[in-house]
Amino acid sequence: MSGLLALVRRELRSQLHAPTAWIVAALFLFLSGWFFFNLVWQFAALVRSYGLYAQMTGTPDVADRLNVNAVVVEGLFSNVLVLFLFLVPALSMRAYAEERKLGTDELLLTAPVGATRIVLGKYLGLLFIAGVLLAATGVYLALVVWRGDPETGPIVSGFVGLALALGALCALGLAVSTLTSSQMMAAVGSFVVFLGLYVVGWPADSVEGWARQVLRGLSLPARFDAFSRGLVTTPDLAYFLSLIVLGLVTARLAIASQRWR
Repeated sequence: MSGLLALVRRELRSQLHAPTAWIVAALFLFLSGWFFFNLVWQFAALVRSYGLYAQMTGTPDVADRLNVNAVVVEGLFSNVLVLFLFLVPALSMRAYAEERKLGTDELLLTAPVGATRIVLGKYLGLLFIAGVLLAATGVYLALVVWRGDPETGPIVSGFVGLALALGALCALGLAVSTLTSSQMMAAVGSFVVFLGLYVVGWPADSVEGWARQVLRGLSLPARFDAFSRGLVTTPDLAYFLSLIVLGLVTARLAIASQRWR
């Protein structure tokens, strides 16, 4: 356990000493805040429009159709999920590719820790940094709960869904980073994989039968959608956990193969 903690601390220091991580973190927080306040502004405009319509038609209950969860909360979750496509590659690209470039991967491989601990140490350190950024967006949700009257169930489940998506993307990003010594290649490769998971479900409505089910089953936003609406299902949980396992196993195999050479 001490070896694993040492690897986690090492990864945290590596990320925190990199200017890229701070720049990416600042951009993520700025953009997520921009999206949030833009959604609040849109919701306020809708409230004013519905109020005016209610006065003109004499139907005061028409404003009750507005739902802050559907406009603000689900909108924020969707936008943050898109930001993950850019955030995670920028953080994960140096996770192992930098070790290979500097030659410090040989120190890791000769250290008395196995490939599994190396992968877990890298993954947990990376996940901690990304998790802190995700937790920071909780401030926006706290503002919604404080000033609005949202349903808290979808907020909690949506946040769990974002955490699972973040864990899956970090694992896949780490796996890509173990396959190259170029940070740029690692970032581009991760982004391509994430983009593929994001858009794979787009043609689902134009096909029939099992092809539609497969495309929707592989789609990242389709799997996350239920979480944002307050539904937590076993297939969706299995999807994200499978991606985490796939990423970590791939990373371990890539690192272990270096020892065989």
